[in-house]
Amino acid sequence: MTRTSAETLSPVSPAPLTAARVPALAAGATLLGSGGGGEVATGALLLSRELAGAPVPLLPAAALAPDTLVVHTGLVGAPDVLAERLADPDDFAHAVRTAAEVVGGSAGAVGVIEIGGLNAVVAAVAAARLGLPLVDGDLMGRAFPRIDQTVAAVAGVDPAPLVLVGPGGNTVVVRECSRRLAERLLRANVLALGGAAALAVHPLPAARLAAIGVRGSVSACLGLGDRLLTARDAGGTPEGLADALGAELLAAGRVEEIVPRQDLTPGWATLTDGRTGAVVRVDLLDEYLAVTVDGVTRAAAPQIIAAVDPSGRRPLRADQLRTGGHLILLHLPPLHTWPSDAAPLVGPLAFGLDLPPPTGPAPPTGPAPRPGSALPTGPAPRPGSALPTGPASRSGASSPRTPS
Repeated sequence: MTRTSAETLSPVSPAPLTAARVPALAAGATLLGSGGGGEVATGALLLSRELAGAPVPLLPAAALAPDTLVVHTGLVGAPDVLAERLADPDDFAHAVRTAAEVVGGSAGAVGVIEIGGLNAVVAAVAAARLGLPLVDGDLMGRAFPRIDQTVAAVAGVDPAPLVLVGPGGNTVVVRECSRRLAERLLRANVLALGGAAALAVHPLPAARLAAIGVRGSVSACLGLGDRLLTARDAGGTPEGLADALGAELLAAGRVEEIVPRQDLTPGWATLTDGRTGAVVRVDLLDEYLAVTVDGVTRAAAPQIIAAVDPSGRRPLRADQLRTGGHLILLHLPPLHTWPSDAAPLVGPLAFGLDLPPPTGPAPPTGPAPRPGSALPTGPAPRPGSALPTGPASRSGASSPRTPS
């Protein structure tokens, strides 16, 4: 599997995650949601409370004993339900313990399903409640809407056992299932549990996770969030924001039209670039899927596309775009480089888009950053919503993105 420069770093353990670092984690996770991944603010408040007592150790998978069992957790469900129902940290703890018991072990660390959106924060909440380390990595390198859109799926690893915990402790355990059926099973059972549930999935030995997982993504998220918060305070131009984030500036302008999605058929937003006059189209579902400038594809999934409000420098989810609003469109550096044979799983075709490959400059690259200090660099490459829909993100019955 091809790695970015940051993913090849030696397993140096970053600083523990403290309450003071939650704003940076939330800001970075919102950008890495690529327009999806779910609403992060409420989860950030929950995490700040959990971390008030003690920090959570943040460790690379390679720094754990090889047989340490890492259980990945997140929140899945419909965005409107997630917005109304505050998650109970005990539900995540119960889901993690149950998944570990099914495979005959006990959890030694908690893993992040997707670093984009709410699920980046939720995994840290679970780690804090369980008193376990959080692995500095994830399974998506951004947010995706489905549970099968992971590096584990690309490596041929089935997600089972799947454990869902709903209100009142109601628990569903799927001991065995294929990657093909996992998403459908999650959606059906999340619906039965009221539209949202805590999810535990992919219990993996640390050695296996170190070999297939996206490395350093929690540190990268923190570094990206720090950069955004600093740029927000400093103000400046769209070009300055792109430079601060190590991103490529795709466009900056006014939204002229929004065509809503139809179920799983993507919608789009059209804007005029105020700098060049170019006509820009953004294809979207729960996440931003592609950006086309004057008919030329400039960025497309699995590349990370972010929209930022130019006035408050606040990341905008796809469901927050409004006609007449202004935004800055960015192509962020990748946290992971997906192999070419993963294109049907995570590329435009996975969302019903038939587009030519992106052209144009890639985000700036440079020396690999220290863990926790900067964003990983390298060639361009959700259970926020969240996972299966990447668990906390998709509209519909379930979304492990794990929100997108």
